[in-house]
Amino acid sequence: PGAMKLIFSGSDGKDHSYRCEYVIMATGKRPVLEPLHLDKAGVKTGQGVIKVDSRCRTSVPHIFAVGDVIGGLMLAHTAGQQGRVAAATIAGEDMIYEERKDSGVIFTRPEAAFVGLSVEQAKAAGIDAAEIKVPMSIDAKAMITGETLGLIKLVADKTSHRVIGVHFLADHADTLIGEGMMMVAGEMTLEQVGQAIHPHPTQTELFGELARRLSSRLRRAERRKKK
Repeated sequence: PGAMKLIFSGSDGKDHSYRCEYVIMATGKRPVLEPLHLDKAGVKTGQGVIKVDSRCRTSVPHIFAVGDVIGGLMLAHTAGQQGRVAAATIAGEDMIYEERKDSGVIFTRPEAAFVGLSVEQAKAAGIDAAEIKVPMSIDAKAMITGETLGLIKLVADKTSHRVIGVHFLADHADTLIGEGMMMVAGEMTLEQVGQAIHPHPTQTELFGELARRLSSRLRRAERRKKK
């Protein structure tokens, strides 16, 4: 701790400096599989994690694995859901875990939060996607409270108009992402989100505003194709 000058390379390729008192080394984490002796049980691993299917079942049918040991997002709520999926499967119920519908929050100020896919991830998965984003400064509630830093981004499938991703950098993103999570998990369309009546003035209004804007843009593009 103490005053220091931090020099870093920015996305623009140039070196920048910043004066601060603390530096956090966020080095990440990895599963520790060695003590488990999985080879003796015949459980397959790959790239340092236990291989499982969408029901968290390993290569040995009666053995399941959840949480950090199977890689992915490595978050507490993720492990909880995977545990419920494994338990449901053991009980004979039909339930799966889908990472593309999972969410996460980075508790900075403003906070960053996401659920689902980015446009780049969608395209890598073979989905023709479009996005729309606006700064938080256009939101009435953000103006009232003075919390105008950041942005919100909505990602949708161009064909089905389903919302497949919501991304935030904003104050209260940890709470706001909850509605985005329901959109993605419920496979809601832009039209359904846009027709929902959000109260004014609240930051949730941005969901409806972005959904209507992107829906209109996609429908105009569809009409142009038909001409």
